[in-house]
Order: sequence, then structure tokens, then C-alpha cells
Amino acid sequence: MKPVVELISEWDNYQETHPDATVSDFCRHYLAMTEINSVSEGLFAGVEPPDQTSTVAKLIGRLGSMLAAYSKLALKEGDEVELDAFYCLNTIFHQGEARKIDVISYNFFEQTTGIDLLNRLKKAGYISERTDPSDKRAKLVQLTGTGKQLLFSLYQRLYFPAYLLFGEMSKVDIHLIISLLGPVETKHGRILGDNRTRSFADMLVETLGAEKLDEVIKYQQNQVARFAAGKQ
Repeated sequence: MKPVVELISEWDNYQETHPDATVSDFCRHYLAMTEINSVSEGLFAGVEPPDQTSTVAKLIGRLGSMLAAYSKLALKEGDEVELDAFYCLNTIFHQGEARKIDVISYNFFEQTTGIDLLNRLKKAGYISERTDPSDKRAKLVQLTGTGKQLLFSLYQRLYFPAYLLFGEMSKVDIHLIISLLGPVETKHGRILGDNRTRSFADMLVETLGAEKLDEVIKYQQNQVARFAAGKQ
């Protein structure tokens, strides 16, 4: 079968189960289905999770850990700065002036950890603080001139860890990753921001619904059982 005929056939099959799909949706699906086997071979040095959802989570988690490790190495070459301090400075810079609690929530810090970090940045002269005129209980923070200089130098130093990991990927692949993961980041940034004080069990029920959650639990238990049996 000629490649173009095969492609049209795959498109027809995909449309039957995804009638509202766009061409972009099909292209992502087709690339995933044709490359998944070759990509997964040797992934994690053979220590693979029992299902694809967990594989995605492990892949993103390990890449995040690698980026953090590279970034911490890069931060040692110059003024000693915590990686979390960069996240705070960057958040404040883009917001112009921000409430402390908003900086902490955006970066998913525990409140006491975030407050301590912001206090250290203030003591070091990187941020200034004032009372929020609309809420006397809240504090607003912004970067000082010294804080901006530090942030801009950190942008340069922390570009290289990101480039080391992803710089050799094609622009098309990078765009595809952003288009796939961007909506996930937006959705769960909102969910976490709205539910930080709730238990994870309550969050699952609220997000998935009781019926879907029960279905996922049964699927996960079955997958783990099969995975464990295969390792014996």
C-alpha cells in the first residue's frame, strides 16, 4: 500500500471513533501510534511502570529531576542562589507587584517554606515589601534593582540546563510538546491553586467524580496485579 493511501486509510479509521477531531489531533495521534514502540524500547533502563499513564508521569518526573539537578549545578557557578529563589523572583518580576500568598501558591510551596524564602530574599535586598492598601493583612512584594540584576543573570545561567536537555530537539517536536502539555499545566495549576487546603482524596472525587474514580481504581489495581505477576 502506498504511504499516502495508508495515511488516508488511517485518517478514515480515526474519524470513525473521533468524529470531531481536527487534522492536528489526527497528526498527533498518528505520530504517537507509529513511534510509541521505538521510543519506549530501553526507556528508564528497562524499569518501566505498568501502564502508559504512569510512564508519562515517570518520564516527566525524571526529566524535571534532571533539569533541577543541572540547574543546581549551574547555580553553584556564581552567587549561591537557591533554585526556589529563582522561581520566586521570576514570579514577582512577571507580576510586577504580587501578594506574598500569590507567589507561594503559584509555585506550589508550603506556606511556611514560602514565607521563609521570601523573608530571606527581602533580608538580602532582592525584594521590597509593603502593606496591601486593599487588605491590611496582606503584604505586597516587588523586585528591587538588585533583585532584577540577579534575576537577569539567573536567566542566562539557567538557560543552559534547559538547552542541555531540550536544545537539540526540532522546533516541530518542541511545539508539539508545548501544545500537548500546555493545557494540562493550565488545568492542574488551577485545580491545585483552588484546592491546596483539601485532602487529596477529596480532590480526586471533586475532579474526577465518584464513578470515574471507582473505574480508575479498579483499572489501576488490575494493572498493578498484572505487572507484579509478570515480574515473578
